[in-house]
Amino acid sequence: MELAIRQEIREWSAQTLEKPLEEYNGMSGCPYAASSWSNHRVKISFKRNKSFMPLYQAIESFDDAYDVDIVVDLEFEEDQTAYHERIDVINEAISEGAFGDKDLWIMGFHPDDFDSQVVDSEDFEPSNDYVYAMMYVQRLAKLHEAAYKLERTDYYQSVFGESNPDHVFKTRELFYNKLKEIA
Repeated sequence: MELAIRQEIREWSAQTLEKPLEEYNGMSGCPYAASSWSNHRVKISFKRNKSFMPLYQAIESFDDAYDVDIVVDLEFEEDQTAYHERIDVINEAISEGAFGDKDLWIMGFHPDDFDSQVVDSEDFEPSNDYVYAMMYVQRLAKLHEAAYKLERTDYYQSVFGESNPDHVFKTRELFYNKLKEIA
């Protein structure tokens, strides 16, 4: 099962995140994904029960040999809102130093999330029947500084148009600025 999920995530990334899109002026949904995969900087780990201990372990032992640790959640909270609220609470705890390292950020994907404006997954055909959520553990500073670089291009304008969701970045920016004050 784990191998099938790993392969599906890789295929999904290649077909959706990494694919250059004309409407983004040739950029992909995630301009950094292809490089991370090709440089073997993507780690995939698994959460097999209701306990969040595998995520906490991924946070506490984050390895900078990777750009991202994708924690595949096989026993995810079925309530989509509760799932994302838990991730928000974990990000808050990270920013307060609960896990030691404050320079981390968790992004979550729940199976019931609406298709992202950034990623067009309509043409992607899953290669298995497993249903899972994903939590992406990344360096906060690296993620946020990459976003700053993208802001200097027309990436966000191409992706979001006039409805640029500034609110999406506010909490992350708050934690990033707090991190920079400490440094």
